[in-house]
Amino acid sequence: MVLNTFPGDIAQAFSVIHRAFLRDTKQEYAALGLNPTSAYILLYLAQHGPSTQSTLAHALIIDKGQITREIKKSVTLGFVTKTVSTTNRTANIVAITAAGKAILPTIVTIRNQWWQTRLTRNHIQPDAPFVQSIKKIQDELITH
Repeated sequence: MVLNTFPGDIAQAFSVIHRAFLRDTKQEYAALGLNPTSAYILLYLAQHGPSTQSTLAHALIIDKGQITREIKKSVTLGFVTKTVSTTNRTANIVAITAAGKAILPTIVTIRNQWWQTRLTRNHIQPDAPFVQSIKKIQDELITH
């Protein structure tokens, strides 16, 4: 018996793609002292500005413990700063540094090259209609 599980199959497809991305880019990010998760954090900070650790955890759907570990490592590497919020003493504000900004082009190149390889192999245009739908769903999930 065949069960139609679409659109639920999309989640499985994203999971496979995400795990492959992590596997394939791990060494390139490691050469920068990063991993894909810490690269996500730096990109988010560059795009959205300083954020609390809670905001980062919510927006990137990463548990708070991992956010704490990634921020600690990135502070040590000089890619971000972490300060206590002046308005909420229980919140830490994370901001990207000049050193963090300096490695952004490499982070973007790693991501874009991985995706371009997949798009080219599968004869998919980067502006395919499904991409717009996925971006819209992502935006909705980040803001709620």
